[in-house]
Amino acid sequence: MGSNNILMVANTASMIKLFNIRNIKILQSLGYKVYVAANFSQPGTISSEEANKFKEELQKLNVKYFNVLFPRGIGNPIKNYQLKKQLCHIIKEYKIEAVHTHAPLSSIITRRAAHKMGIKCIYTSHGFQFFHGGRLKDWLLFYPIEWFYAHWTDALIVINSDDYKVAKHLPVKNIYHIPGIGADIKESINLPTKERELIRNDKRAELRIAEDDFLILSVGELTKRKNHSTVIKAIAKLNNPKIKYIIAGIGPEKHNLLNMIKSLKLDKQVQLLGFRKDIRDLYLAADLNAFISRREGLGMGGLDGVALGLYTIGTANTGIKDYVSEPSNGILIEDPLDTDEVSNVIKQIIKNRPITNTGEGSLMKFDKSNVDRLMEEIYIRELR
Repeated sequence: MGSNNILMVANTASMIKLFNIRNIKILQSLGYKVYVAANFSQPGTISSEEANKFKEELQKLNVKYFNVLFPRGIGNPIKNYQLKKQLCHIIKEYKIEAVHTHAPLSSIITRRAAHKMGIKCIYTSHGFQFFHGGRLKDWLLFYPIEWFYAHWTDALIVINSDDYKVAKHLPVKNIYHIPGIGADIKESINLPTKERELIRNDKRAELRIAEDDFLILSVGELTKRKNHSTVIKAIAKLNNPKIKYIIAGIGPEKHNLLNMIKSLKLDKQVQLLGFRKDIRDLYLAADLNAFISRREGLGMGGLDGVALGLYTIGTANTGIKDYVSEPSNGILIEDPLDTDEVSNVIKQIIKNRPITNTGEGSLMKFDKSNVDRLMEEIYIRELR
């Protein structure tokens, strides 16, 4: 390639920070100059303070960033056209020769820009909007869109086995399946027992969780997709004051969730913790990981918990089933909106207290060392 300039694009700054910082470093190690385009004004699942720190981190890495105001949802035609023009300008001004794009809306706009400017486009889907067992209207709306833009995609990367099966029916030049975005699997599995116990006790004391309380944890953005509301309703249905529930994350559903907690009189049982940097410690403090998203590509909030030995409730028709193996490390539910099913599963787990089998062999493919190796191979094949 001539200028060796690569543009990394995502809807939000958090998607770059949480999922792509190692990809940036891989590209740099291969001799590429990396640029980043994302929404830093509304940074996603990180706070504005964290977004500002991330800008400093990018500067230290010698990565120039652009604040592109991608909206939530599908945006509107005029705004999307303006965003495409902005990306085309960046591509032309900085002699970009390839883009690696993430997230549905920004990837549609980016693929339009890449096609117009005649440059290579790599797209990582972090979970198709349509999936086996998903809603018919999602298939009718989103599958034709993905099929159309697949013509303008040089390489498609998917992160779960179901999406890989679907991707084979799309008119993409090259399709790759990687097991997620990489997690600290080896480090989590090898964490000493004494250290685990110390962290657990300290964190529960900090959160004012009694030794005989049953602590449920959810890690994820406060959105309808992450479906924290069903867990809250299930806990209300169980009517057991010893069940405590903490949610780590920020997002647009905060007000609705607080109202639900208040109306169900669960103020003493449910806490919204906001943005947290101590996620590992929260997993170790908990007795159960509730990760019943309506839709999920792979779900780091589930995988990280499983790797640390936390028993997990997941949703069957999602990427979660790639690492939750019943009954050794969790239970998969069929309908994440079924309050009765969720409450019955929680009740069953409290009664039986299953011991988690992390299954080191099967989880190691999700380790960041393996994912980074695969990503490097993809970059070499696609960009050289």
